[in-house]
Amino acid sequence: MAKSVEQPNAVSLLEEAAHLLRQAPLDVLLCHWVGSAPFALGVLLFWNDQNHHNSDMRCAAGALLLAMLLIWMNCWRGIYAGRVHRILSGAADRPWNGRRVRSLIAVQGFLAGLKTILWPLSLLAVLPFATTVAFFRNAGVFADRDDLDPRAIMARSRRLARIDKFQCWMLQGLLMLLSFGAWLNVAIACIVLPQLIRMLTGYESVFSRSGESYFENRLFFLMTTGLTWLFFDPFVQAVYCLRCFQGDSVETGEDLRAGLRRIGNPATASVLARSIAVLLAVFAFIGRAAGAPAAGQLDQAIRRAMQSPEYSWRFPPPDKPPSNDPWIIQATERAFQAIGKALNWLWDAFMRLLRWVFGGLNLTPLPTGGAAPSAALHFGLWLLAVLALALAGIVIWRALAARRKRQAKPAGPVVATVRLEDEGLTADRLPEESWLELAERSLAEGNVRLALRALYLANLAWLGRLEFIRIHPGKTNREFENELRRRTQPFPQARQLFSDNVRAFERAWYGLHNVSVENALDFRKRSEEIKRILGAGLLEKGEGAAA
Repeated sequence: MAKSVEQPNAVSLLEEAAHLLRQAPLDVLLCHWVGSAPFALGVLLFWNDQNHHNSDMRCAAGALLLAMLLIWMNCWRGIYAGRVHRILSGAADRPWNGRRVRSLIAVQGFLAGLKTILWPLSLLAVLPFATTVAFFRNAGVFADRDDLDPRAIMARSRRLARIDKFQCWMLQGLLMLLSFGAWLNVAIACIVLPQLIRMLTGYESVFSRSGESYFENRLFFLMTTGLTWLFFDPFVQAVYCLRCFQGDSVETGEDLRAGLRRIGNPATASVLARSIAVLLAVFAFIGRAAGAPAAGQLDQAIRRAMQSPEYSWRFPPPDKPPSNDPWIIQATERAFQAIGKALNWLWDAFMRLLRWVFGGLNLTPLPTGGAAPSAALHFGLWLLAVLALALAGIVIWRALAARRKRQAKPAGPVVATVRLEDEGLTADRLPEESWLELAERSLAEGNVRLALRALYLANLAWLGRLEFIRIHPGKTNREFENELRRRTQPFPQARQLFSDNVRAFERAWYGLHNVSVENALDFRKRSEEIKRILGAGLLEKGEGAAA
């Protein structure tokens, strides 16, 4: 019975993709980077701009530019994927014309918008995530072809994405692990590089002077993620190009046609003809030199060959003599053999379970034996969904219980461990009431400067509790002020009062100005006014939502 052609495993597919990427010319990789580098830079600039400006017009213009850069990136990724696929198939590159350019922009522009909707939905459902990623990657492979209309491109991409779902999930897991390792390498290189330049050249840059705040900033995470994506995404797309090529080869024999195209190349055909001629000449010379053997010599040679050790498998194995090993050694060997068989059985059972979950759950299986097609979900899938929901409910319940326990825990013992002189002190260490208690204690002791800092931290703690700002050790006072300005646009008076408090605190804490009790009381009055204005705004918002 004929055996169906199977797809290679995920590891061999990654190895072949790496080999393919090493063979690709530099201009093929430049096609990807021409599109991806502006998009990565645009994301960084948009994120930085939104953290420092709050104009609606500026935000809309940045979002429009980012959408155009996304379409630009998808178009160039399609050109890169098409060239990699033609390297595999050996087909010649077609000349570009207006119809081909319009088709590329239309398909990739539509898929760029569709991707932003389907990817979050596939993450919610979990099971179709791998095939959704494969669909969009496959669509990029056929996007620059002028012989396929958009419907044919999406139908072909969807069909190839459904091939071997288990391999698709294995690829996703391996690529996530590899991308995390690549990100770690890029992050370590970005951290070490400024210090290395300072050690070798003596040049002191802003990055080498910033210390821990350099890599604790969120912009550092975005920068390293963008660099990792620039270096790693060409490899990911090459993996899916190779998967598309092998999926087409199973059904259409694309790999055979690629081999025939290489043979049909004049240079290759000439080298192959010369090699065959040389081999024939060598075989003819060896035959004439050896001469035809006699019949008796041939039979004798056959008998000697049959008696050689290479053919010992034809004879039954000899009986093993009884072992003279002690019984404890024999029992230990049998125990190890039993443990090995049990581990192999468990591994096989685990792999069968994975294939059953990720490879065998077809929502519309093919009818067999004249039976009607089944439209219902498999019973095991319902069972897995119920278990997943139950586990999620337990996790949420435990998280809420732990949160209530933390809120109910008294903060008295913690106050004694907080030192207001500590430069690394953050507002989320204590609730607002504890900071106010420390401020009263400092005023009673005559230390107005520490009292002003405690009042400032109490104001930040109240704003953080109501989620007007987010407390983070790496944020500066200017960043807190910008964040409050974005989230309290209808309350300009509250923003101005907070700015006055920030300037008063910085003059006293960093400028070493003399601070009087009246300054601390004014600071507290402004904080109470901020709480009154924003609290009234929250109350009006709640009443409007209830109405």
